[in-house]
Amino acid sequence: MTKLLTTIALIGVSIVPIFQDTGITHLLNPVWDAHARTHLVWMMASNFLIFLLAIYVLWFKHMELLAALLSLCMLIGYDISAVTMPLYDGVPLGEGGVEPKPFGIPINLLFFNLMLVIQIISTSLILRKRKIRFYESRRL
Repeated sequence: MTKLLTTIALIGVSIVPIFQDTGITHLLNPVWDAHARTHLVWMMASNFLIFLLAIYVLWFKHMELLAALLSLCMLIGYDISAVTMPLYDGVPLGEGGVEPKPFGIPINLLFFNLMLVIQIISTSLILRKRKIRFYESRRL
């Protein structure tokens, strides 16, 4: 179950943005600065490469904790960017973009934090499983 949860969070933080952010609201937004687009492609490419590494270590090397930590790095990175927006005059949605705001909250904030909750649950279960195995091995 933890592998599936981590995979869902990894897809949410790495694959979904590729499809969501390559359109007119982000990458192809004519009012966006060209340098900002460069940073967006850099972020999407880096997250995709981290996704590939995390999926490999998760499903082929069975290193669940490492994959979960890689996922948490990307997800917490998003929250750092959101929380620090006032420091760099950032905004949740750029000029020319249209985004749903359920409950008055930008959908990106809700989505990435849902992925973060899923990953935290998965990581907690991974750590719990490791703790149980540790104590069982000490009894023998």
